[in-house]
Amino acid sequence: MAKILVIEDDDGLRELLSAFLQEVGHQVVQASDGLEGMECMDREPFDLIIVDVMLPYVSGIGLVKLSKERSPEVPVVCITGYGNSPEKLAQEEHADRVLSKPFDLKDLATAVETLLDRG
Repeated sequence: MAKILVIEDDDGLRELLSAFLQEVGHQVVQASDGLEGMECMDREPFDLIIVDVMLPYVSGIGLVKLSKERSPEVPVVCITGYGNSPEKLAQEEHADRVLSKPFDLKDLATAVETLLDRG
């Protein structure tokens, strides 16, 4: 069981992702914006972080950068609904995976398991 931080400002999607990840056996902590996500990262360690690229207060890209500076070994999955530009930015900031919305939960599960198995 991994401890996963899900940072997503869309309440419905955040709840869906969290429920799905819990269903497949992970512990999930939720954050609804970039600032809350940063506070969670300050408070406790995570095995994996899932972050939306576009967030209020602190951008998802900023969180990827912060996470990789602090804990480069922790994989980060970026999710985006904004096409190629944020994807390119996420990859430049060393996100381990980028998923474009809408994505299949099976694709998320595959990415999560692959990244967790790596460690």
